[in-house]
Amino acid sequence: MTPPVQVPTDKCAFDHPETRRNWQLARLRAGAVLPPVVMLLLATLVVMGMLGDRPTTQPMWMRVAGLVCVVAAPFVFAFALYSLGPVLRLRRIRKVLREYPWEYRASIRPAPGVKDAALPVRVRTDADGDWSRTMRAINPLQRKRWTGEMEHGAWFAGDPEFGGVIAAPGATDFMTLERGTRTPPDLYGEITRDKARMARAKRAGIAPLGASLRA
Repeated sequence: MTPPVQVPTDKCAFDHPETRRNWQLARLRAGAVLPPVVMLLLATLVVMGMLGDRPTTQPMWMRVAGLVCVVAAPFVFAFALYSLGPVLRLRRIRKVLREYPWEYRASIRPAPGVKDAALPVRVRTDADGDWSRTMRAINPLQRKRWTGEMEHGAWFAGDPEFGGVIAAPGATDFMTLERGTRTPPDLYGEITRDKARMARAKRAGIAPLGASLRA
């Protein structure tokens, strides 16, 4: 089966100009919300600090403002952390794209009957091949967005056992791809004996935790 868009032959996916440009656009979208969130967080802290130094005989409006800040502070902190998540995930995507080249996958589709906080998917390398074990796909900008475009062909960068990054042909709609189940012990032992493969996975940040202890 011929890919609808030819896979780049660059040594690593991030060397591909279109991939790099699309990642930068996604990074701008993810980071656009951070400045107002940080300003809101700082404003909340400043108001709480100012009101905290006042005597107990405060005017009613100041006591109400203080109460509002105390109630709102946990939600502002939580929103700030939530807003930081897409930026961190895109940094992880960049690490993978700087280590692995793009490879073509015939299809990636949601796994039926599997419930997960992320989007469970299965990968098919060849049009007539078997489906992989269930893996977890996460869109850094919209957690469970699935357009169905990758069901007709997709690009993959990473290690087929550990995960990596998937994208629609043309390097659009990046998603992280993570293991949904543990690797069978015999296969895992065989993989860890491949020092070059494990070193590459560690540099990309996709090697399992504790892999260095078992390698």
